[in-house]
Amino acid sequence: MKLKHLFSLLRLSLIVLLIPALFTKTLAQEPLTEATEQNNQSERIISFHTDIRIDTSGMMYLSEKIKVYASGDQIKRGIVRSIPVYRKDIFGDRKSADFKITSILKNGKKENYKTKSDGSIRSIYMGNEDIMLKPGIYTYEINYQTKGQVGFFKTYDEIYWNVTGSEWDFEIEKASATIVLPNGALAGNTACYTGPRGSTSKNCSININPDQSVSFQTTESLPSGSGFTVASAFTKGIIHRPSNFELFYQDYLKITLTLLLLIGLGTYYYISWSRYGRDPEEPVIIPSFNIPNNWSPALLRYFYIKKIDDKSFAISIINMAVKKVIKISKGAGLKKEDYAVEKSTGLTNVLSKEEDAIYVRFFNKRNRIYINKSNGSTINAAKNAHQDRLKPQLDLKGFFISHKKSLIKSTLITLAVFVVFMVFVETGTPLMLLFLSPFVVIGGFCFFAGFKMIGESLPVGIFLIIWGAGFGGVPLYMLLSNLSKLPIISLIFIVASTIMYALYVYLIRAPTVAGTDVISKIKGFKMYLETAEEHRLNMLNPPEHSPELFEKFLPYALALDVENAWGAKFEELLNEADYSPDWYEGDKFYYPRIAKGFIVPFSSAVSDSKPDTGSSSGSSGSSSWSSGSSSSGSSGGGGGGGGGGGW
Repeated sequence: MKLKHLFSLLRLSLIVLLIPALFTKTLAQEPLTEATEQNNQSERIISFHTDIRIDTSGMMYLSEKIKVYASGDQIKRGIVRSIPVYRKDIFGDRKSADFKITSILKNGKKENYKTKSDGSIRSIYMGNEDIMLKPGIYTYEINYQTKGQVGFFKTYDEIYWNVTGSEWDFEIEKASATIVLPNGALAGNTACYTGPRGSTSKNCSININPDQSVSFQTTESLPSGSGFTVASAFTKGIIHRPSNFELFYQDYLKITLTLLLLIGLGTYYYISWSRYGRDPEEPVIIPSFNIPNNWSPALLRYFYIKKIDDKSFAISIINMAVKKVIKISKGAGLKKEDYAVEKSTGLTNVLSKEEDAIYVRFFNKRNRIYINKSNGSTINAAKNAHQDRLKPQLDLKGFFISHKKSLIKSTLITLAVFVVFMVFVETGTPLMLLFLSPFVVIGGFCFFAGFKMIGESLPVGIFLIIWGAGFGGVPLYMLLSNLSKLPIISLIFIVASTIMYALYVYLIRAPTVAGTDVISKIKGFKMYLETAEEHRLNMLNPPEHSPELFEKFLPYALALDVENAWGAKFEELLNEADYSPDWYEGDKFYYPRIAKGFIVPFSSAVSDSKPDTGSSSGSSGSSSWSSGSSSSGSSGGGGGGGGGGGW
């Protein structure tokens, strides 16, 4: 009996102990399951609704209610809503369409927020920097107003609005909008569009309510990258149409300011050039067969193009051959196209200073050198010596005035005009272009300089190429990737002002009186070289045509880039004489095309001989906006748009 009571007591004790445990398990299970389900949910926009109300002044009042699920992944403090402060007109140009925030709410209570702008987009950051949200559902309400969004057409007025924008980081499960028209207005054609920007898909429904408000709603969810756009035409004349002055102010103010800035900049360039860069009065050009200042061909070319190039080096070699100091032959090397230069019978005392420098480098303990990469180091050394001996012979500063002070002043004024343009006309992208451009220029300069430096110093050349590519390449990529975002008016301003500045820099360098005198002599000499019918030049006792005269002036014709005309001038004579120069051995000369047949291949061989380094259909009206309620609309069209995410 006692044993029976003992077992009963044990059973009762177990029941008493198990009931709290079972009860506790039941209470904890439901919240745990719910928490697990929430943790498995992805962040998304549950619903996005916009109320749009227009008054008779054209002011548009918007209230966006965005319900989101936040898990703490991207939405940590709150959401970000990015809205454009421009819209594109029928020509694709950006026009200002700013907005004013009136209030921000979260779950019906006033919410802290801050804004950031990049010039074309204003982003609203809702939440507090120091407060993290718990996972859950939140409803944000953004109230703002904007003007100038109504389209005015021939027979109707219209609201064409990009409700959500297509640049959200999240899926939008449901989007809707209601347009409340001004008193007395009747709804006309309506349309809605869904999908990525430019899509004409219509996965949405439209309902015109008894009060003439229009309701729109999507019938499918919108994945990230898709948006929802609505449009409604309504009675013309209810909203005050802007006057011609207002239209001009809205549509053409930026164009007018841009034109005024360009005209002002161009006027300044002209006045500055006229004062400092205008060339002295040029003497009468007299055709002459006299070599200007008795200069060598390379020296004449240095003055003519104001720099020393690879052709100058090749011309000096050819002039040495014409003087019979060296001989040029083709096909003498391992390859048919190889050129060779060897000593000849002429005396070296007839060589100019820069020609003598080449001779010394070419024939140091040798009688022949092949113009190919195996002799690249020697040829490069000869090029450098040629340049070093050529430059000191002619101080271009004595013949041309650079006007550095005027150039610096003009550069500063140009930059100031750019700043004015960015402040009063366009901001954002042009500012970025102005910031990145110096990096591209400096990087590009170092990059290309590296290739020239390889022949002299391989490590320095490779370093410049790699450094220049990195320093200028990334900014260049950023520039090119943002060209499509650049407003047309900004592109026009940047291109036009850059061209004017480059032209000014080129023209401001004016010749002195001495420089003008040499220029006139060169023009007269060039006129003689390229004119076939010399009797028209009225020259006194011109030299008789002969093979010797052809050879004498050939390097000078090359220096002034008229070698083909000079060759054509002697074609008949040289053919009759079956002329073949004794300073050249190889393919037969074709005189009218001597540049293509000999000069270009030889110059290319010289410059390539670097050392190896390894191996809308809406009706027209006074509006500049396109129509969305007609068949020409699409997702992403109209005003509004943008997107957002979390922070």
